[in-house]
Amino acid sequence: MKRATVMVALGVLAVGVLVYGVGLSLTDVDGRGALAVGVLTAVAFQLLVLLIATFAFPDNALAAYGVGMLGRLLLVIVAALVIIPAAGLRPAPFLYSLVTVLFATTLLEPVALASGARNPKGR
Repeated sequence: MKRATVMVALGVLAVGVLVYGVGLSLTDVDGRGALAVGVLTAVAFQLLVLLIATFAFPDNALAAYGVGMLGRLLLVIVAALVIIPAAGLRPAPFLYSLVTVLFATTLLEPVALASGARNPKGR
């Protein structure tokens, strides 16, 4: 596994911990379960997509990033329309944590992947 992929995976876990910590201060006791489920769902999904994209597109970071973006968009849609009503979760803490983790990892991923990229022409 590439060093950049490991950095992104560790970053995803760190973002999940930070979002959960901040979310605890923003929600009441009844919303903590939905907050935890949202963070765990986002972190697990992000790590799964990272693993799939790493093996499916080992030399094309842009394609891997595009697949990840599409996957994140679909997860938010499915979560809002299917998961929340089916599980009976409180929507605000669940979606706050889910979207925040996905957004932060969206910003983290290209930075970490670009740090592992090499340009033989020196540009």
